[in-house]
Amino acid sequence: MKRVSNQVCRKGGYRTTRAKGNKTKDLNITSLLDILTIMLVFMIKNISMDSAQKEAPEGMLLPTTVTKNDLVESGQAVIVKIYTDKILYGKDNVPVGSLQDFVTNQNIRQTLLGLLKFEGNAISNQGGKPCLLIQADKALQCRYITEFIRFSAQAAFANIYFSTIHTEDKDEVLGLK
Repeated sequence: MKRVSNQVCRKGGYRTTRAKGNKTKDLNITSLLDILTIMLVFMIKNISMDSAQKEAPEGMLLPTTVTKNDLVESGQAVIVKIYTDKILYGKDNVPVGSLQDFVTNQNIRQTLLGLLKFEGNAISNQGGKPCLLIQADKALQCRYITEFIRFSAQAAFANIYFSTIHTEDKDEVLGLK
């Protein structure tokens, strides 16, 4: 809104002038932000994201977790430990070769595949569902694990589980301590 004021002119009359700028009040949104914050807190608190209330579509299998001890005790798990310098097979940690040998040497791959198929078939013949537990060193590159998964898929395991070895003490993982 513009202001109008009367000023005395030198010639004896009055001159009407208008102010040059618009005078508007600043908008204070502090209280608005307070209200929006309170509303946000109430909305977040009242929205329930409990997965137990959600129903999975028919035929969809949700992922599960299993401890290593449960797998070993069930007798249906074949364990392979992959380190940067060696591959160990089974509960007895039988050395199969190095990781580089696994990638380059076809004989080692065939020997390991034969062991995986033999033990998988033995578990299946007993009425179980064989699963493969791959324990990989945390320093191992992902491409080696991917290659091992492609390789072990030929042995027809029902499930493949993964775990990472996070310790520097390999004897602790191998059960030698």
